[in-house]
Order: sequence, then structure tokens, then C-alpha cells
Amino acid sequence: MIKYNLRMKRVEKLVELAQSGLIEALELIIEKYYPMVVKISSKYYAPWAEFEDIIQNGLIGLIKAVFYFDSEKSSFNSFAWRSIESEIKTFITYLNRRKNKILSESSSIDSLNEAEGSEQADYSLEDKNSSVIKNAFIQIIKEKIMNYLKDIEIDIFEMWLEGYTYKEIEKKLNINLKKIDNTVQKIKRIGKTKIDKFILDQIFSN
Repeated sequence: MIKYNLRMKRVEKLVELAQSGLIEALELIIEKYYPMVVKISSKYYAPWAEFEDIIQNGLIGLIKAVFYFDSEKSSFNSFAWRSIESEIKTFITYLNRRKNKILSESSSIDSLNEAEGSEQADYSLEDKNSSVIKNAFIQIIKEKIMNYLKDIEIDIFEMWLEGYTYKEIEKKLNINLKKIDNTVQKIKRIGKTKIDKFILDQIFSN
């Protein structure tokens, strides 16, 4: 019933409702703009990725557009297009850089195939209205947190997210454990005080 009533609203109103925490509005935007995502995705090719991988990242770009959109600066259509395209380009650049690193390290064919399988698992399109939204919100949180960090803190943040221990970060970045712990605690405080509760709820709801 909610979605039926929402279908009559302009997209800018749907965006406003999604930004305020109405998940049905976000799902309807995804439904409406899915053809645009497919159209943009079809312009790009990545030898290391399936077409569905590209589409998923386009959807992540769309969801980011919803939460970064400012109606005073542009129309949502043009903003969404740029955001979708930017996210796809970032994904392909990241994937190419990762694969080039594997090749430069003279990995075997078996290990290369194994790595590709794990990469596709990260970007597989499992469910448009749950895993894609969750992935997008995780990226939004990372971007928001980085706005409050300095250069070395960003390095610590990225390594911490990748699962490095304090000792490994200390050795890699040549900084003391106290600085690492202070940065991690700062990141947690930012997450609690600066991130919308709606976004956090979507990540931890399932």
C-alpha cells in the first residue's frame, strides 16, 4: 500500500523521503532507475568481472546519489547518472589494479582463478533490495568517516577495515600502538555520532 501511494510522487520527493529513512521510497527509486543503471553499465567492459558485477556497482552509485543529492545544485536525473558512472569507473579501476598486482607477482593460473572467484563473491548481485543497499550504506559510512580523518588516520582506517592487527599496522606504517588505538576509538566515536541511525540500521538489521 505504501509503495502504491509513493508511485504518484515526483522523484525528488521520493529522494527526500528516502533520505529521511523511508526504505520503501529507496526501493522504489531503485526500481525506477534500474533501466538507467543497466544502460550505463552496458557502456563499460571489465575482463575480470561479470556484467552483473558492473550492474551491482551501478546500483551502489545510484543509492549513493540518493543520500548525497542536493536539490539546489542539480536535477536528480543528472546527479544519479554521474554517480552511477563514477561508481562503475571506480570499481573497474580497482579491479584492474588488483588483477595487475596479482599478475605482477607472477601468481599461478590456479591462484589467479581463485582470486577472481573471491572478487566476484564480493560483488555478486544477490538481492537488489538488501545486499546491494547494505553494501552501498557501508561505502557511504566509510566515505563519511574519512571526511573527519587526517592522512595517516585514513591509512590506519583502511588497514583496520581490511583486518590488519594493531601490530601489523604499526609495522607497516611505522607508527606507535597508542596512535593506532586512538584512531580506531575516534573512528568508532564518529560512527556513533555522525552517521545516520537509519543507515546503520540497514546494515545491522539482517
